[in-house]
Parts: sequence; C-alpha cells; structure tokens
Amino acid sequence: MKKLITAILLMLFSIVMFAQSDYQQFSRIIGSYADRYADDEVIVLYENHYGVPRNTLVQLFGGFDFNWGNVALGLEISNFLDVPVRDLIGIYQDNLSGNGWGVIAQRYGIKPGSAEFHRMKAMMSNKSRYWRDIYVDYGRSRNPAIARRDRVFLNDKLIFLNPLSYREMKRIDKEIEKRNKEIAKREKKWMKQWGSENKKIDKQNKKIRKEQEKRVKMNNR
Repeated sequence: MKKLITAILLMLFSIVMFAQSDYQQFSRIIGSYADRYADDEVIVLYENHYGVPRNTLVQLFGGFDFNWGNVALGLEISNFLDVPVRDLIGIYQDNLSGNGWGVIAQRYGIKPGSAEFHRMKAMMSNKSRYWRDIYVDYGRSRNPAIARRDRVFLNDKLIFLNPLSYREMKRIDKEIEKRNKEIAKREKKWMKQWGSENKKIDKQNKKIRKEQEKRVKMNNR
C-alpha cells in the first residue's frame, strides 16, 4: 500500500513538474526573442499588442524578475484567467524558486492534465509562434504597429498597479539601462565579427577571381 501511495505521489509530482516546465519554456522562448532588442523597442511592441501603458510595463518588468518573457506570460495568464496581473505578481514573487507559474495556475484551478490546462497550453503554443513571427517581421521593418495583428487588448481592471516608490522605479530603470548597454555591446561585437567575416569573404573572392583570370590567360595562349 505504501509503495502504491509513493508511486501515485511521484506520478503527481512528475505531472506538476512537467506542467511547470511548459510555463518556463514559454517564458524562456519569448524572453529570447525580446533579448535581441532594446527594452524601449520591446515596450512599444507590448504597448501595441496588449494596450498596456509604458509605465505599467516597466513595473511588470521589475515585478516579473526583469524578464520580458515573464511579462508576456503574466499578461496572457491575467487575460486567460480574468485575474488582475498585480495578484499574479504577488504569487510569483512569493515563489521565486522557479515554480511560481505552476503555483499561480493551480491557485486558480488550472490543474495539470485538466481540460483548462490543455487550453492554456494551446494558448501558450499559439502565442509563442505569434511572437516569433512578430519579432521576425519587426526585425525587417522596425514597425511596432505590426504587433497590433491579432492583438489582445487587456481592460484596465486587469492591469491596474499601485505606483512604485521613486527608489523602486530608479532600481528598475537602472536594470533596464544595464541590459540595454549589454545589448548594444553585443550588437557592436556582432557587427565587428560580421565586418571581419565580410573582409575574409572579399579576400577569398578576390583570390578566386585572380586564379580564374590567370587560367583564362593560360587557355588563350
């Protein structure tokens, strides 16, 4: 009997952990798309898609561990459950060990394996593809209005947050500034590598052309 109970508990634990990994994967994927751009660009995309003011998005960024993937997930779950996002932040911050999203889902009745869980999972899968395409299109056009495509406009009651103190806002702004510097540094390094690779390719092409011209001259003799 004890072995059976242990087996059931292990199975339930595995299901919960598997569900948690779905939320983490969504956050990680969306965050990886956002990490290619400066925060101001991400903010404008989110403004266009969710209809959330800039100041609120900055607060959410700080509240959800400075991760734009978490911000997107928080807004999507808020809309999915019709629960104020400030309530989700509170639960998330109480469970920073990595299981915050699973706790949030279960707190509002989304049990792993249930029909509602599968509906939420489908929503995250669709949204992951959506943001993948949006960021690709934005990289080409730099037009944030493309995020209005199939937009999710959250109502005010879901996104209302109490104003942060000056010190807290300063902390968030400092983190954003740090992140933007890291992105600029990475882009500069990439451009340098790109220029170096182009020089190598040009040099190789020049060498090939010379060899071709040499062969042509030899054949014409």
